[in-house]
Amino acid sequence: METGRGQLLKVSLTTLINALGATIFTYVLSLKLLTVTGSAIGYGVNIFIGPVVGMIFAPLIGKIIDTYSKKKIAILAELGLIISLLTFLEVYPYVQNNLLYVAIGFTCFNNLCARFFTISYLSSAPDLVEKSQLQRLNVVQTTGVAITNMIALPIAGFLYGLIPFERLIWIEIVTELLTLLLTRKTKFKVTKSNLNIDDHDKTSIISILNKHVSLLELIIVVMILNFAITSIEIGVPYTIVKLLKKSTTISGNIQGLFSLGIVIGGGIISIISLKDVLVFTRRIYNTFTLMLVIFGISIYWLPNYTLEVFAIFELSLGFMTAISDPPLFTYIQKEIPREYLGRINTYLYTSVQLLTPLGVAVYSSLFELLSYQQVYLISGVFVLLVVSIVKKAHLWLR
Repeated sequence: METGRGQLLKVSLTTLINALGATIFTYVLSLKLLTVTGSAIGYGVNIFIGPVVGMIFAPLIGKIIDTYSKKKIAILAELGLIISLLTFLEVYPYVQNNLLYVAIGFTCFNNLCARFFTISYLSSAPDLVEKSQLQRLNVVQTTGVAITNMIALPIAGFLYGLIPFERLIWIEIVTELLTLLLTRKTKFKVTKSNLNIDDHDKTSIISILNKHVSLLELIIVVMILNFAITSIEIGVPYTIVKLLKKSTTISGNIQGLFSLGIVIGGGIISIISLKDVLVFTRRIYNTFTLMLVIFGISIYWLPNYTLEVFAIFELSLGFMTAISDPPLFTYIQKEIPREYLGRINTYLYTSVQLLTPLGVAVYSSLFELLSYQQVYLISGVFVLLVVSIVKKAHLWLR
């Protein structure tokens, strides 16, 4: 197995190109739906669909990834993405009056394929590099995606008002073709699973996680925080574009600061050796909970500085994401047996997004009913109270 810089570069380049195309397309599709519907719910379609698809197909995705060749699954997923994009490109001119409904159907299938690719690739990390290189791989991938997002969001905001939407679909098609080519050329260590697909039915995810209780406890808090983050994902562009009447370029630039924060955090975490990953991650999530409260108060009391507060928060959120995610991924890849990585990663990937659809529905409604200052203040206080209750119940902090 190729384990040197060449393998790391190849895997990172695959992640970078895939993220570049996906981010540009997801953002411009969201802007298109926001323009068509004039509602935050239109912008939130992509955020809403992913978790729903994940919840429905999670058991099947995990079993398939743990049973069959992860490389073949990733390649088939990419082929599915390319076919769905070509189909969407073909029907787009004829569905202008029903674009939202067509986009929902397209996004469902697109997310299913993307989920197969992402989780199969994530679960393949021990087959791509040696154990000693896992954290470096996770940092490189996280930082690489952040750099592409930092570039992609402003580009997407600029291109959206410059060229026809159909040409933006072609950008995604080209990047998926490049991802497919790189995936085919990447060397995966061949490991034969000792379990068949029926054996996975006999092994409960909970029984596996019971051996890693701290990980299970962290997932509960991440679910709550991701619910609150939904207010940022749909609220920031909605507030900037629809309420403050600023350009999509400004919105893209501010959201791009999240990626800059990840680059900074990724550089720091890559040179730090952690003694206890789970304790460190727990402290990061505690800090983030407090940040949500500070964010809500700042927006409420300093409405004239909304853009500045958004910018600072996006940067800080990216930084904390970068210093918490790679170590946690490395812990999972090292501690969980390979034959269960697909199921555990699927469970983790799905669980942390479980409340996101509810968050989209709740926050979309709140932004229609209340001022954005009130929404963020209420959200920060609510999350603080819920996380405090979870702590006192000893569900995640022992």
